[in-house]
Amino acid sequence: MAHIDMRTAWNQVAAHYQRRHAIPTDSAHYGPWAPLENELRLLGNVSGRRILEVGCGGGQCSIAFARQGATAAGIDPSDAQLDHARQLAAQEGVAVEFVRGAAEDLGYFADSAWDIVFSAYAFQYVADMPAALRECARVLQPQGRLVFSLDHPFRDCFFDFEENDVTLYPARSYFDHSPMTWTFSDTGVWMHSYHHTLAAWIDMLGEAGFRLVRLLEPAPPATALDEIWPYDDPLSSLRHIPPTVIFVAENAQ
Repeated sequence: MAHIDMRTAWNQVAAHYQRRHAIPTDSAHYGPWAPLENELRLLGNVSGRRILEVGCGGGQCSIAFARQGATAAGIDPSDAQLDHARQLAAQEGVAVEFVRGAAEDLGYFADSAWDIVFSAYAFQYVADMPAALRECARVLQPQGRLVFSLDHPFRDCFFDFEENDVTLYPARSYFDHSPMTWTFSDTGVWMHSYHHTLAAWIDMLGEAGFRLVRLLEPAPPATALDEIWPYDDPLSSLRHIPPTVIFVAENAQ
């Protein structure tokens, strides 16, 4: 398949994504079925803190931080997502700076300018993750916190990319680090995402100057599992796979 321009792809799916998920702004989120930040409290009290969200999408998490007293900014490659974010921030009556750019190049932001870098379900779309982590370390203060979530790498094993659908058995090796190509929901828009094992993530964090503080694999609510994969569904064994992983790291530089 030809190269996929992810900026164009996200511009194409942004409206569909925002309608489908209707993400609230009362708390930062960590992705589908994961507890919210108001419950996990991985960032602590954010009032007065400076928080940069990488891959901010429609801006809901950044807006939630601003509503709670933080100085918040977000960066994302999609013009359409950022348009939604700016409109939403205006509706919510909060000041959040939204910038178009890539995770691998946070050059718009100064060194050591942020207390927290946050990202929810965005890093799996980043082609050069080591470069992105180095940039996160650069913009963070010493001992600043990096908190991010993404699809659990185990989930990638249970997706058949030829069929573009989930499967009952591991169709892809957990140790296969090649990029994955798939269509986004029912939009027909092709996407790239990138698979790294948990060990690879931990190594990349260390090489970028981070110290891993916590790794969370939250179990989804039983009610959500009953709706998506009830026990009489042929794919019910997927209930036993963690859908989300959350990393909490500290800038050790």
